[in-house]
Amino acid sequence: MSTNYSVHSILAYWVLALAPHAYAINVIKAANNKKWDNANPRGLETADRYQKAVPKDVWCRFERAEAAHKNLLENAPFFVGAILLGNMAGLSAVTHNSAMAYLGIRVLYTLTYIKVSGQGLSRLRTALWAASTAVLFRLVWKAGNVIAARG
Repeated sequence: MSTNYSVHSILAYWVLALAPHAYAINVIKAANNKKWDNANPRGLETADRYQKAVPKDVWCRFERAEAAHKNLLENAPFFVGAILLGNMAGLSAVTHNSAMAYLGIRVLYTLTYIKVSGQGLSRLRTALWAASTAVLFRLVWKAGNVIAARG
């Protein structure tokens, strides 16, 4: 019998979602004399100051890391919902642990988002997003089938 680690994967997802933001802060600090405005980190003036203070490639990497962070936060409800629905349906641990595949794909997605700056390879990021979404669709679909069969 396999152990169901799906609920634990929610914690792993949260760490993954925060990692690009931490990276983005360090990218700016490294190029900006260790300066980071923690009092108003999302302010428009703050962003404008950083954009002017760091080289363009650094700013673009910062933006991509923040975009990856936001995308992970935007997808968190779908991930958590899929995990909870799967548990409500009583799906097998093997089926549920496919959430680990999702996390693995999202790690690759995040790295691709941050590191790839060209249009050509950015399509790989889109493919990884689609693959990760398919994992969640499968989990929700299976949970839906079980719940529907209960009447």
